[in-house]
Amino acid sequence: MIDWTLFVAFVAFAFTSAFTPGPNNFMLMSSGALFGFKRTIPHVMGVAIGFNFVMLAALLGMGVVIETFPWLLTFVKIAGAVWLAWLGVKFFKAAFAHKQDKAPSPEEKSEKNTRSRPFKFYEAVLFQWVNPKALIMALAAAGAYVGISSDFKLRTLLICGTFLIMGVSSASTWAVAGSALNRLMSQGRSAVVLNIIMGLLLFATAAMILTAHTGSTGDFSLE
Repeated sequence: MIDWTLFVAFVAFAFTSAFTPGPNNFMLMSSGALFGFKRTIPHVMGVAIGFNFVMLAALLGMGVVIETFPWLLTFVKIAGAVWLAWLGVKFFKAAFAHKQDKAPSPEEKSEKNTRSRPFKFYEAVLFQWVNPKALIMALAAAGAYVGISSDFKLRTLLICGTFLIMGVSSASTWAVAGSALNRLMSQGRSAVVLNIIMGLLLFATAAMILTAHTGSTGDFSLE
């Protein structure tokens, strides 16, 4: 009932796509750095659960809808890129604010940042629907691993369950990595440099999304 060889290949695919850099992981690392891991937990869970909603939609036939209305994918690419660019601008503004105040405390840092709070759970869930990487990887998995099981319910359980485990693990890892940078982010010159780096990474990701060929799923990673 289960093609274990294909399932093992899928697990490797899910692990690689979940842990590689991308919009979600950059944002999780940034949130961990700016607000700490504890305050980033809703964002972590929103990413993992939100992607599974997208994955479920793909398994239920979302690909057919996109094939019928291909402009939807273009719209998602543009919306996602604009969102990321907007976040990048916020990091540049935060870097400029740091130049005005020398070595603020972590609490002051959070208050003065132009984004004064981490993502809420529902915001992280909704972001998955304008994240081109998440959408395209969900469509790729739904098509490439349909042979895992002929039973739709079992196949859905295996695919979504695996992505949930990988998603929580990856999101937590990136958030913890960002949290380790929290002290640096709250110190004068280091804070300026790190905020600029985060802004550049988001701009680079937005540019990659806009220039990627939507017909090739190999151009994208899940997170």
